[in-house]
Amino acid sequence: MKKKNILIVLLLATILTNCKQYDDFTTFFNTYYNTKRLIKESESEFEYQDEKRRVTPRVIVPEQKNYSPVSQTTGPPAFMQEIIIDQQKLQPVKIKLDSVIIKGSKILARHPKSSYIEGTLYLMSKSFFYQRDWINSQLKCSELVDRFPDGEYSPDAHLLFAQNLIIQRKFYSGKIILSRTVDISWRKKRYDILSDAFRLEAELALFENDPQGALRPYRQAIAQSDDDAVSARWQLELAFLLYRLNRFEEAERMFAKVHTYSPDYLGEFEAYLYQAESLIRLKRFDEAEKILKSLENNRNYDEWAAYTYATRMQLIRQNGAVEEFEKTERFADSAYVNNPPVLAVYFEKGLELFDKKEYVKARQYFARTKNARTPFFATSDKMFNLLNSWEQKNNNINGLLSANPSIAKSSDTVKLQVALNYFELGRVYDQLDMKDSAIVYYQKASEITPENEPKSARFHFVYALAIEKLEPLKSDSLMELIVEKYPKTEYGKNAIKKQGYTANYIIDEAEDLFNSGSSLLLNKEFNFAITQFLRVFNEFPESSYAPRSLYSLGWLFENDLKIYDSSLYYYKLLLEKYPKSQYAKDVKLPVNYLLALQSGQPIPDSLKPVERKKEAVKGPEKKDSITIERVPNEKVGKEPEREAGSMSIDPLKLLKDPSKLLKDAKEAITDPRLLEMSLPTDPFKDLRPVKKDSVVNKEIKPIMESDTTKVK
Repeated sequence: MKKKNILIVLLLATILTNCKQYDDFTTFFNTYYNTKRLIKESESEFEYQDEKRRVTPRVIVPEQKNYSPVSQTTGPPAFMQEIIIDQQKLQPVKIKLDSVIIKGSKILARHPKSSYIEGTLYLMSKSFFYQRDWINSQLKCSELVDRFPDGEYSPDAHLLFAQNLIIQRKFYSGKIILSRTVDISWRKKRYDILSDAFRLEAELALFENDPQGALRPYRQAIAQSDDDAVSARWQLELAFLLYRLNRFEEAERMFAKVHTYSPDYLGEFEAYLYQAESLIRLKRFDEAEKILKSLENNRNYDEWAAYTYATRMQLIRQNGAVEEFEKTERFADSAYVNNPPVLAVYFEKGLELFDKKEYVKARQYFARTKNARTPFFATSDKMFNLLNSWEQKNNNINGLLSANPSIAKSSDTVKLQVALNYFELGRVYDQLDMKDSAIVYYQKASEITPENEPKSARFHFVYALAIEKLEPLKSDSLMELIVEKYPKTEYGKNAIKKQGYTANYIIDEAEDLFNSGSSLLLNKEFNFAITQFLRVFNEFPESSYAPRSLYSLGWLFENDLKIYDSSLYYYKLLLEKYPKSQYAKDVKLPVNYLLALQSGQPIPDSLKPVERKKEAVKGPEKKDSITIERVPNEKVGKEPEREAGSMSIDPLKLLKDPSKLLKDAKEAITDPRLLEMSLPTDPFKDLRPVKKDSVVNKEIKPIMESDTTKVK
């Protein structure tokens, strides 16, 4: 019996094994083989197009004090562009890559237990990646990593996963996956994947402005690579990084070491060229001259003659031969117009002249280099614009001083103009990282500006911040001056916070006037209340209390004084001046309705009363009038919500007596004494300058001429 059971088990195992083998056999020859073949053909096409494409050496400029790298806030980072397949390369193989997705989907659906699921997921993720479908590629990589964490394709999937994340600018997640890529590559001894992971870590560190952190991955990549061609590539990248960091002695050794590996044709030229550049900056001109002559005499490098010539220009410039440099410059302008390596020489020449304070000549060189798309075009553009501004502000100051020799006796307008130009000149020096010169011009602006001008707060505040560490007592005195003289300006508010004063230091005069008017209204001192409300509107038209004051004026004339023309006047003024305020919304309907009646034009549909069916009630129905229901206010303090025409008004009677609109609309307009609406916040309401002893605007009449006899 036992033998029989053993035979049955062996038979079942054999059957299952054969089924598994059969499933793998059919999967491979029916689908997987073709899927793998299509990916290989597509990648061969990419490599062929890359070989046909003209490749040129890189243009690298050592980072300097005013260097501004090209900013990129959207899209894939620049260092990822080389692995992204463009449309020109994608077009010939698009059908093949789509076929990979279709065949891979069939394998996943029909053979979910075959041995080729891992490979299928990876091939599908590559197909999605080549077609720039980052999300789907990421999902397939994630699925492979989850299901086969230690599988054959796990290192490849980890790397592709990280690339997808970085292209989508998910840098934090990309760093985590890169770290896991390094771990799995070490364990699997996949040094090719390990080298690529190190390169990505280095590029990411450079992208995040951490050049020192980028050196370690490159060194690790070189140490771990067992391919001389790959080692030469990373050795060259390391040398370029040291060159950019102005570590020329180390860079020269690294460029020389590139030749101990197996660099390609382009890498060999770049290594020789930038070794010469490094020697030039180390003032080892004779050694650089030997390398340059070797490159010039090698006919294999004739296509890159502009790069060799630009390096010779650099040698002449660094050697101090001014006349000889001018000759090479004239030749380059005719033979190599707008050539990137020549523009790099001009860019460094502009920086050299700028350091010598020859700003006009420096600007000429920046003007020549700011238009071409080079690694330094952003810096050239910034320097050109700043030097333009520098010249303009100096000309303005000289013109004002020549027309007004004695600034102390000049008008406040002239003083303010001179101070503004001094201040902006200081800002130019500040952006050029010339802090001492900036402080000098900030001080001149602070000393010249008239004290009674609110704009002076800006000059004092920036000057105080600039000398905060150098002269703390003077800086503190300037802050106190700003608090005392300009408390309602933006800079006054910042000075108040910086000096540690409480938030209640500034008194809102508009609020005080409005509260005074409200108290007088409650005490039935109507004439004085009108005066206070008008002062709020006239003196503080931008305050949040201005529309509320007009609303209160309209309500006062309508309900307390019964002067409906004046009430309508202020409601109309509210709609005109503050149409978006919540108070204007409250009166818009009745005012527009009355104005439509007075004009004699047909009533718009939006103002017509809403006719509603009446519920059955006892007693005879009135057929001659329309019942218009008012939506009640559920909570005092909240802006009432009304439907169009939701007022208890009889339109027939209104035609006979238009003023009855406001008489019968008391419920439609809320008593301002009970109104506690949440006023719109104004973060700058306390920063406006105070107008002392301002006169009430005579154009605003508290009472219409027809009603002047009713209120004295």
